[in-house]
Amino acid sequence: MDSLLGSVDSQTVLVIAAIAVAFLALRLVLRVLSVSSGLILSIAAIALALNYFFGISPKQLWFEISHLPQDLLQLVKSLG
Repeated sequence: MDSLLGSVDSQTVLVIAAIAVAFLALRLVLRVLSVSSGLILSIAAIALALNYFFGISPKQLWFEISHLPQDLLQLVKSLG
């Protein structure tokens, strides 16, 4: 057993392990993208529609999304 481990170059094992990890990571990324592609297309369609039909830029949309928790908190305070 020691002769088998001694004859294997550690650099070769490292390269093979790196290839295996890269392959598995690529499969994971592709799986996530295939599952979420419908959601990504929906978000892009909404952003494009807001931009072309109403003149709302993605920057303005992101600003409103980032301030949404504060707006909701003010709404709850005004109702209570």
